[in-house]
Amino acid sequence: MLSVLKMSFILLFLTLFQAVATNSYSQSVTISVKTDQAPLTDLFAIIEKQSDFLFFYVDSDVKNVKVSVNATDKSIENILSQALRNTSLKYSIEGRNINVFNKNIVAQQTKKRITGVVKDAEGNAIIGANVVEKGTTNGTITDLDGKYMMEVSSNATLEFSYIGYMTQLQPVGGKNEINVNLKEDTQKLDEVVVVGYGSMKQKNITGSVSTISAEELEDLPVSNLSEALQGMVNGLNVQLGSSRPGTNANEVYIRQNRTFTGISKDGGNSTPLIIIDDVIQLGTNGQPSMEQFNMLDPSEVESITVLRDASAAIYGSRAANGAILVKTKRGKKGVPVISYSGKFAVNDAVSHSKVLKGSAYGRFYNALAIGSNKASGYDDLDVLYSDMELAEMDNLNYDWLDKAGWKSAFQQTHTLNVTGGSERATYYAGATYFDQGANLGDQSYKRYTYRAGVDVRLTNDIKLSATVAGNEGKSDQIYTKGARFKLYGMSGSTEKSDYSALHHMPNHMPWGVTLPDENGQDQEYWLGPIENTYSSPSFNRDYVTSWNYFALNNSGSFSKNRSNSWNADISLTYEVPFVKGLSLRATYSSSHSSEATEQASFPYELAYVGGRMPADQHLVYTIPSSSFKTAIFDKNSTLSFKDKQAERRQMNFYVNYDRTFGQHSISAMASIERYESFYDSRDIEYADLAHDISDTYLGVGGPSIVGPDGKSALASDNTVTLKGESGSLSYLGRVAYSYADRYMLQFIFRSDASTKFAPENYWGFFPGISAGWITSEESWFKRSLPWFEFLKVRASWGRTGRDNIKMWKWKEQYKMDLKGMQFGAESGKPGTSLIPQSSPNRNVKWDVSDKFNLGFDTRFFDGRLSAVFDFYYDINDNILNQFMASQPGIPVYAGGSYAEENFGRVDTYGGELSLTWRDKVGQVNYNIGMDFGLNGSRVKEWVPGLRYNKYPSSSSWEEGMSTYLPVWGFKVWKGTSNGDGILRTQDDINRYWSYLESYTPEGGQTKYLDKTSKDDLRPGMLAYQDLGGEMVNGVQQGPNGQIVLEQDYGKLCEKNKTYNVSTRLGASWKGLAISANIATSWGGVRFIDRASMGGNKSTMIWAPDSFWGDMFDEMYNPNGKYPNLGTESLISSSAIANSDFWMISTFRCYIRNLSVSYTLPKKWIAPLKMSAVRLNLTGNNLWDLYNPYPNHYRNMYDASSTDYPTLRTWSLGVNVTF
Repeated sequence: MLSVLKMSFILLFLTLFQAVATNSYSQSVTISVKTDQAPLTDLFAIIEKQSDFLFFYVDSDVKNVKVSVNATDKSIENILSQALRNTSLKYSIEGRNINVFNKNIVAQQTKKRITGVVKDAEGNAIIGANVVEKGTTNGTITDLDGKYMMEVSSNATLEFSYIGYMTQLQPVGGKNEINVNLKEDTQKLDEVVVVGYGSMKQKNITGSVSTISAEELEDLPVSNLSEALQGMVNGLNVQLGSSRPGTNANEVYIRQNRTFTGISKDGGNSTPLIIIDDVIQLGTNGQPSMEQFNMLDPSEVESITVLRDASAAIYGSRAANGAILVKTKRGKKGVPVISYSGKFAVNDAVSHSKVLKGSAYGRFYNALAIGSNKASGYDDLDVLYSDMELAEMDNLNYDWLDKAGWKSAFQQTHTLNVTGGSERATYYAGATYFDQGANLGDQSYKRYTYRAGVDVRLTNDIKLSATVAGNEGKSDQIYTKGARFKLYGMSGSTEKSDYSALHHMPNHMPWGVTLPDENGQDQEYWLGPIENTYSSPSFNRDYVTSWNYFALNNSGSFSKNRSNSWNADISLTYEVPFVKGLSLRATYSSSHSSEATEQASFPYELAYVGGRMPADQHLVYTIPSSSFKTAIFDKNSTLSFKDKQAERRQMNFYVNYDRTFGQHSISAMASIERYESFYDSRDIEYADLAHDISDTYLGVGGPSIVGPDGKSALASDNTVTLKGESGSLSYLGRVAYSYADRYMLQFIFRSDASTKFAPENYWGFFPGISAGWITSEESWFKRSLPWFEFLKVRASWGRTGRDNIKMWKWKEQYKMDLKGMQFGAESGKPGTSLIPQSSPNRNVKWDVSDKFNLGFDTRFFDGRLSAVFDFYYDINDNILNQFMASQPGIPVYAGGSYAEENFGRVDTYGGELSLTWRDKVGQVNYNIGMDFGLNGSRVKEWVPGLRYNKYPSSSSWEEGMSTYLPVWGFKVWKGTSNGDGILRTQDDINRYWSYLESYTPEGGQTKYLDKTSKDDLRPGMLAYQDLGGEMVNGVQQGPNGQIVLEQDYGKLCEKNKTYNVSTRLGASWKGLAISANIATSWGGVRFIDRASMGGNKSTMIWAPDSFWGDMFDEMYNPNGKYPNLGTESLISSSAIANSDFWMISTFRCYIRNLSVSYTLPKKWIAPLKMSAVRLNLTGNNLWDLYNPYPNHYRNMYDASSTDYPTLRTWSLGVNVTF
């Protein structure tokens, strides 16, 4: 009882306090106003701007009412009494709401109090839903329990609405309580969507635009934002790069990967333009950059909008590949809301490829040695592993990858943010910590991000917005760049000689050996791997003998990368009071980024076998100690210091106009934009050091950084200093018109200047126009097609351009170089010369990309089925083209080169279809979404003669062809004994040679690749069909008895193009929800992985993929399924060239990610003072449903030669709101 009294007293006190405070406020606020026969609504607007009051009234009551008021520093009551003195209107003040009503009508109407609860379809209360008496401004919002209460007329109709839900109307009638359940608006037609330099309602969008919400990204356990975009938007393609911690190598492109962007010598890319809060993101080369986009944490993002068509023309030259707009989170008015999000994840390799081990490797090795003539015969045990050694190999298991510590790694993300504010000011602040642990060695990545923003209405007409954001990244790795030997399946050396070398190291090979020192005492040494049994080891950086991961790691070698960036954005908006709808806005953005990389490789000592070993001494433990040597390997001793800084500034001034006149709505924007960029970088490298300089890093002042000659070890060829600056000036604008929200028309333009061109060609003009028509709102349409619930037709055209060329190409340039001999007195001596660069082309200018798009947005079956279809056609003309110099008749002269010209046209086109079905079964809501696209291209105009007299397999273009080229390769001859193309016996070889001779013209030469004698062919090689002869006057002749690269290629597939279907599944029941993303693809070509071994710098016989266990061997496996890999070293391309022998199915279907979440009931968490708690379990890079690789030797994510495997991640997350 006492507690009830206390509560009653508190409530009474609060009520009295609020009443006193409200009365005090209305009396304390003073207004100055002067009107002469002005509309009453104008007076209301003036009062609202000078105070926190809001007016509520029925439109018909105040229509055509004009008032005259002259007051200076008068109270609200004084002004309203004066204004309404000679009218039929009265007012009442309730809190900070002022109700204006017709006293005559009110006297005739009965007011009644209505209460109720607003919930969603699942029965959860909706907080902040709008409840308005239709036709008036009398309204309220629901409280934390979804409840509302308001006074309305007895004949009123209530309108219930909330963002993301369909508006619902309910007549009051005789009811005193009205409860409603709002349905989710699957089309979200009234949702505001971010577009270029502005926003508009989804319903009024006229371009091909898609939006991703923050909720769709927040659960995914990804290390960079681009990875989270996979499968989210139709036409947005993400190709994943390395999963190595700290790398952001993903490639993102919209609709098509435009290969013609690289036709200029100076390149270009297919990367879309990234815009973060209206600030464009460019790299130091002036091209679009994903760097800052990938540093964003998903928790910072409010929405991501993808502009696929002419909508991107507002960004002009930089948006020829489309645009991705990021809107970060801003403050929301209300009490402070604190949110915490945590993800605790474990990641590991999807799988490691299967490799041959033990005796299986030994038998493969023997067959390889026989096939490559490294062994004279099967009794050549000086080269081959003996039966005893093969048996012993099964007892040895030196797993180098396991020894290096490959393990599941812990990954965590913690985000804390707060938002809140009042009518005058809102704020947002948040910070995130991301930590990706090491799977291998000390490789790890940490990232810190922060963002804070505030929006303040300084006066009734002036609004200030400011944001400060930044991030810091720390990446640590072992330094392995110095190795120059070829890894498994790679054509050259790599900077990362860790994972692949460890995984493909034969497991009979130990990483260390015990040898007696000079005193006869046993000492452990790291071992340089034995590459093979048939050649003497070479102890230099080109061979794996001089490498050992553990020695390198223990030496202290490292690679550290530190990145830091911050940006500050500020904008000031002035709403012009004397012109309704007009506003002026100025923005300034400044960003700074820096990156520092330090790499060090220190000397280490190794033991290695000094020469070839005889029979039965091929396993390390059988080799006498006297056959080992020890040496300090210091040729890779390197110090490298790299740092770069960049600063970017962007300034905009906008004039905006937004006004509605009855059913006519018009909005306009005009802006001038200035962009400046500055950068400098320094790369300093010291190589081939004379001493161990590790003491330098211990702070004890090591020896000087010198080479063996005592002079500086500075590697001048790799020491570079760069500095640059660039700028641009742009004029842009947009005008949009809408009638009755049914007919939409929009015009955009942008004019960019690029100083890469001559002054007369600086400027490029990039306009665009689009229109929309909501056909389903026409009365004739509703009568004719009542089942068509919604139909909008969209059409757009826009022009963008590119400037893929370096500065000053329009002027002759020279450089000084030490090249050639001098004349005169110094004749015959090397001298400095002046070398001309590319011949200038003053007429080079912007290339042009015209984008056409036709789209349809539809909805059927009471909103359950929605479909979006887009057809696009892009014309890319006046392409900056380097191949003009390659056409026949162009002279080649010493010292210079031919400059690019604007020539060529390539058209790209395609269609995109998105289907979504949303329905409910009992209390279970579910949805299914599918995205599918088709695309193509056609070369309409190109440099003539580039394909003249070239084989059909040439990659050069010509008019009429597609840029999606066929895949070419050999087709195997099936006349062999097993009918599979493998030459297994001498009889196979004889019959195959006879086949070739049957096509050899009289006096001609029969030939198999580079061999002209049948005796050069060996069992285990592949036999290829003779498909054609030489080119004569542009025509390929018939078969000629020769197998020649390119000449005898056939089409393995018509177009190297992949088709994709992305499927999204979701279901929810009460607080439980599940979602999945499934990717399906097919088309193009897919080959089994192949690797050559035994050539220059590749004498290491790595442990190959497990399917090579069934390799042909003339004695022990004559029916082997695969050709003998050793024959490849005898005749290049005789075993592993691209051919139909190696082709497998291209079909793939896999679950990209899966998420299960549960929202705790409010009654559970209310005692903990929490407003919401949600738990989720999410997996990323999940399971393939089909694997065509033989014996599943590898997964579908990674080639077996990958330098780092794709990681599968499982994350347990929690989101808490206070």
